[in-house]
Amino acid sequence: MGILYAFREEIRHASRQPYWRFLSTKFSIPEPVKPTTCGGQLRFKDACKNIYSFERRWYSSVGDSSSDVVGQIKSNEADVAIIGGGIVGLATAREVVSRYPKATVVVVEKEKELVPHQTSHNSGVIHAGIYYEPGSAMAKLCVEGAQRMYEYCEKKNIPHKRVGKLIVATQEHELPLLEDLYHRALANKVQGLELLSPKKILDLEPNVRALRALHSPNTGITDYAAVGRSFAEDFVASGRGQIRTRFEVTTIDADANKGVNLQSKRGDVIKAKWLITCAGLHSDYVAQMAGGAKGPTVLPFRGTYHELKPEFCNIITRNIYPVPDPNFPMVGVHLTPRVHGQVLIGPNAALSLSKEGYKISNFNLKDFLLFVREKGLWKLVFGNPVVVLKEVWRDINKWAFIKEAQSYCPSLRIDHTKKGWSGVHAVAIDDSGKIVGDFIFENGKSGVVLNVRNAPSPACTSSLAIATAIVDRASHDFNWKGI
Repeated sequence: MGILYAFREEIRHASRQPYWRFLSTKFSIPEPVKPTTCGGQLRFKDACKNIYSFERRWYSSVGDSSSDVVGQIKSNEADVAIIGGGIVGLATAREVVSRYPKATVVVVEKEKELVPHQTSHNSGVIHAGIYYEPGSAMAKLCVEGAQRMYEYCEKKNIPHKRVGKLIVATQEHELPLLEDLYHRALANKVQGLELLSPKKILDLEPNVRALRALHSPNTGITDYAAVGRSFAEDFVASGRGQIRTRFEVTTIDADANKGVNLQSKRGDVIKAKWLITCAGLHSDYVAQMAGGAKGPTVLPFRGTYHELKPEFCNIITRNIYPVPDPNFPMVGVHLTPRVHGQVLIGPNAALSLSKEGYKISNFNLKDFLLFVREKGLWKLVFGNPVVVLKEVWRDINKWAFIKEAQSYCPSLRIDHTKKGWSGVHAVAIDDSGKIVGDFIFENGKSGVVLNVRNAPSPACTSSLAIATAIVDRASHDFNWKGI
């Protein structure tokens, strides 16, 4: 009866829409799922959620809006507008409505679904805070964010696990770099770290070979797309939040006296008192549209992942990472178990010719023209030619890709793998060609805009802590007292 009622309600809701939306609505009859258990006992909330879960897309109109709308705000106005439906934007929206019981917030996302890009196209690792400069916002918010992420996933019953991590040195010249990472992580107050001998490495991971390894037992894994959607549910459940997908912002008018007007490509308009931009790969474009500074420029680096075939997924049990190149701070091709049982190999980091260049053939003229005019990019490329070419070669040559992982896991074979997928991660560079190594938050000239200019990995891990930092700053800079 519950399933029939849910399906009836979906039809009834869709039938209230204009006929063209009713005809295009996708209905789904849910399949009963085996209830989950905890300690052998059925959790009633989870059982109900599984039995009556179904895919629903609420298509509702607000005035003449042509964007898809979820939430109970009935007008085109809100106290705070947030651009970006990724994990950082959704965490920030959740934080605002949690801390300010009268505030109304609208989140706009240009795609038809939430968490469409970096949030759902990454390794799913909960980072402990090892790599980041001591004293930086990135280091502080990662360590804090990891603990909060574990607590949130536990509370919301989102799949997660503290599988641990080994950063392995396979060559003599990597040993001092590994030692530096260890002391950096200690300065960041990462807990439980240990430097391991080859014998101890074999005890933990029989298929891994290395001269030495840094063991981080508190590094974990989760499903960040599920986390982001859960943030959205929390936000909308407040009764003061609205989400608009298919809302690609093309114009931002921001004024200290008049507030903010957002106009979409489809002609929709939203008015707000304040604006926070969390636009990920497009954060440079959006921030400049909102009156922000010209730089830093955000470059898209495509990361290809291969997967192990199911019968070979027991080759490792925890994250295995190489020692990163200090001159090109990408974490390198690593082995990563997933919460749903898969094991990933990757990613590489090849510069893409499109901000959403998930395929090597993807090309966007606007993005390309931005890149060729960017002096910092040329300095980055000509300053690291071997590394850049190596990353491109691995992108097109699977043998070279797998060989990278074989340096620490020699039993791995190319026929153990199958085709995976690609993600694109945002990398901000300055005019000198250096990769920006910290989160950047910027106030717009209008006094009513706060831009998140750089939030790369570990932004997913840090998302709850980043949201707190953003709202702390907004509260101070915008004098939020009465909202």
